[in-house]
Amino acid sequence: MTLETLLFYFFGTISVGSALMMVTRRSPVIAALYLILNFFALGGLYLSLHAQFIAFIQILVYAGAIMVLFLFVIMLLN
Repeated sequence: MTLETLLFYFFGTISVGSALMMVTRRSPVIAALYLILNFFALGGLYLSLHAQFIAFIQILVYAGAIMVLFLFVIMLLN
């Protein structure tokens, strides 16, 4: 097994685990934090697949902009 394969399995496991934790949490803030972890794991998966631009956009747009919007809405509604 190469390092690339191990990183792919590592990020895939983190992605699936954080998605399951996101769906099963009762607190919306904790669920949003697991969603951020999922976005970073997906960015790592894209990097292991040699898709650097998509990984950069995934981290910048989704984990940066959209998750900040989600967290602001969650905090304002509570």
